[in-house]
Amino acid sequence: MKSRKVSEQFDITGKVAIVTGAASGIGRAIALDLAKFGANVVIADIALEGGRAVAGEIKFSGGRAIAIKTDVRDRKNVERTVGKTIDKFGKIDILVNDAGVMSYPATLDITEAELDRIFDTNLKGAMFCSQAVARHMIEQKSGKIVNIGSSPSSRGSVCNLSSGGPAYCASKGAIQAFTRVLAMELAPHGINVNAVAPGTTNTPMHTGLWEAAVAYFQSSIPLGRMAEPEDIADVVLFLVTNAARYITGQTIHVNGGQIMVD
Repeated sequence: MKSRKVSEQFDITGKVAIVTGAASGIGRAIALDLAKFGANVVIADIALEGGRAVAGEIKFSGGRAIAIKTDVRDRKNVERTVGKTIDKFGKIDILVNDAGVMSYPATLDITEAELDRIFDTNLKGAMFCSQAVARHMIEQKSGKIVNIGSSPSSRGSVCNLSSGGPAYCASKGAIQAFTRVLAMELAPHGINVNAVAPGTTNTPMHTGLWEAAVAYFQSSIPLGRMAEPEDIADVVLFLVTNAARYITGQTIHVNGGQIMVD
């Protein structure tokens, strides 16, 4: 058996990562985690000041990061961000499609404008970013793409309770399908594509979660708590390392075991 050092399996020093939606919440935790383990990180978020704050945190800790205002709904804007990343760092090794928005109206109440808002960000945004980045990854014959889905999108009761209505759940379900298709398309080029599907996570997106929902989660999650952003970030970190080189087309559910019981 070929000898391998543990450090080599998990080392991402010098890798270049773009993380969308990284100004807060799960995206912020992912960006900080990747930087802590040696990656150069691009904070791609429509909230530029928040992105700059995260980049500042990384630099303060001795890492390298830049913030680029990015609207993932705009293909040309995404391509500019990718171009600026290449200009700054010379390559792109990792893409994390985290940018997303929520929606609560029920099926009979949702408007066309709301449908467009959700799908333009959650699905089209991930597709635009993947298109732009994959072209560079194909040239270098390597890369890791991780899409952020949602465990509640597979479970109607939880989705309706706290994690968005039909548009949000459908968009995140589509992310899982897109992940499988993109993984098949890019596998011949040495590129791994996977998804991480968080359960309900303690982020600004869930600020104001009503008391009944909090009680429900505390009683129904086998591990006894909602996820913290770092719980999700650690799984993303694993997927972009060499330790996950033989994993592609998969959706990993990170929800404290709740998907087993509800």
